[in-house]
Amino acid sequence: MVFKKIFFITIFLVSLSLFSTEFTFIETLIFSSSWSLREVSKSRPFNNELLKYKIFWEIVPVGSAFMECSTEVVNNKKVYHIVTQSMSNPSFDLIYKVRNRTDSYVDYEGFYSLKFLKDQNEAGYKSKDYIIFDHKNNLWFSLLDDTTGFIPTFVQDVVSSLYYLRLEELEVGKKYQINVWTGKIVYPMEVFVFERKRVTVNNKIYSCFKVEPKVDIKSFPLFKPRGRLFVWLTDDEYKIPVRLETKIFIGRVYAELIEYLQKE
Repeated sequence: MVFKKIFFITIFLVSLSLFSTEFTFIETLIFSSSWSLREVSKSRPFNNELLKYKIFWEIVPVGSAFMECSTEVVNNKKVYHIVTQSMSNPSFDLIYKVRNRTDSYVDYEGFYSLKFLKDQNEAGYKSKDYIIFDHKNNLWFSLLDDTTGFIPTFVQDVVSSLYYLRLEELEVGKKYQINVWTGKIVYPMEVFVFERKRVTVNNKIYSCFKVEPKVDIKSFPLFKPRGRLFVWLTDDEYKIPVRLETKIFIGRVYAELIEYLQKE
């Protein structure tokens, strides 16, 4: 009996090792064909940036979130690694527990999505993604369920799209279109710039563009919108998202920037 248990444990560990090795091989193969297919020469205001948010339901604080953009070396190539995490406050967990994380890996020179990971745990609903983007052959691959589909070249994921928008020179009244992969479907996300106005966030005044991204916002990583989503971006070179807001079935939920850090 003991020998039998040891045998099955050994087989299990070997299988995990092979599974991990297969993932690494597939990633390396696809990454090598998708590196630096274009060069985006715009300035990158978010290099080594950390944004921390407090999430409110009306005036009640219900959670926190952060978005962090750093650079890493993957397969001897420099990439952006953008991490988002959101979590409900312990006092709110009994009502609606949230523990979400996404990891977006973006080509450094061309700024398009290379890999997207999601680990969602929201009110008992759990979902994971492990997606690799093959821009040379216009395909995405899910390494969790062996599914695939078409993508236009230089597609963004739902996280990298916000950072890509920050590269644009925004103008009031103008629309911007970005192809976004979300939920195994590519949407042509349209972003409309409504106005430029001063807003107060966490007792600080910012001059901002108010924008509305129109896409499958159910996949938005910081909180789950039920209606229209609005984002306030500072109207300087950094275009920092200082406030994000949506209406839900009762009231509204919004995230406000409480801390901004830019590491050396």
